[in-house]
Amino acid sequence: MIFANRQQAGEILAKRLSKLKLGRKKTIVAAIPRGGVIVGEVISRKLRITLAVIVIKKLGAPDNSELAIGATASSGKPVLDRWLIADLKVSKDYLKKEIIKKRKEAASRERLLNIELSPSKFKGKVVIVVDDGLATGQTAKAAARIIQAFKPLRLILGVACASPSVIALMKEDYDEVICPEISSDFWAVGQFYRDFRPVTDQEVREILTEQLTINH
Repeated sequence: MIFANRQQAGEILAKRLSKLKLGRKKTIVAAIPRGGVIVGEVISRKLRITLAVIVIKKLGAPDNSELAIGATASSGKPVLDRWLIADLKVSKDYLKKEIIKKRKEAASRERLLNIELSPSKFKGKVVIVVDDGLATGQTAKAAARIIQAFKPLRLILGVACASPSVIALMKEDYDEVICPEISSDFWAVGQFYRDFRPVTDQEVREILTEQLTINH
């Protein structure tokens, strides 16, 4: 399946999620910026549930920042790919510095988007973590670990596309995983979208401002 854009991915995920008959007041969408916020906004609107944003930053490998060796939020324990870290012989010093750097970046992004990682938003609720697709899955894994510490009632992952191996990995951390396009021929999230233009912080801010207006 090739999605026209992130909005269509959100509509398809919303249909799948609606079958779970989740209680509106006891459910919250936790979207991962930036692309996940576009998908999450559609789910939030269609199912009439609150939208929140959880900022996760990937930990880049030495000499290859695009290769994720883990992920972290502004607080809480980071998620580390121990096998890859050992295989690449990543030093403890590099890892420590990368975690500090990415935590600062996550905190900076939270300030920019005017959001706060608040445990009370997620406690006792069904939390649907949303993204536009998963490459390594480290970001979604970190989101799960962080939200689990907030004691949610149930944790669901809703993503547009991923590989079978990454979906299997996600099932370790989520009670349920919903993914319309699971492909063994997976090399990048963008291959499953006709329109995969970059999402700006301004777009994310506008969505969140609109959400505040609706919720008040």
